[in-house]
Amino acid sequence: MVNRRSVRKRVGEAIMISNSMTGESLGRVGNLSVDGMMLITSHDVQDECLYQVQFQLRDREGLAHKLEVGIQCLWSEAARVERTYWVGCKIIDIGESEQRLLDDWVERTAETV
Repeated sequence: MVNRRSVRKRVGEAIMISNSMTGESLGRVGNLSVDGMMLITSHDVQDECLYQVQFQLRDREGLAHKLEVGIQCLWSEAARVERTYWVGCKIIDIGESEQRLLDDWVERTAETV
């Protein structure tokens, strides 16, 4: 398993994530940091896969903003629930305004994983 560089924050509401290229749902975000995330998915994702994904985060006023980021899947592990996987991902491409929104979200989110 890969060591994390940043503290990941537990997601309090369902943050659905989809493949930007196909529109296909990939699952939901389990936890999130300024440079990575853990996905909970029904897809058996191979290590080192790259995806362009999109998901929404709420700002301080509660408004939802769409983020589109590039991720690299670093590891995958079967969960206890049948056909469910945990996938650790590193963010490899993100715009400046999206990074600021993500940084702010992580700073405001209290519960650390």
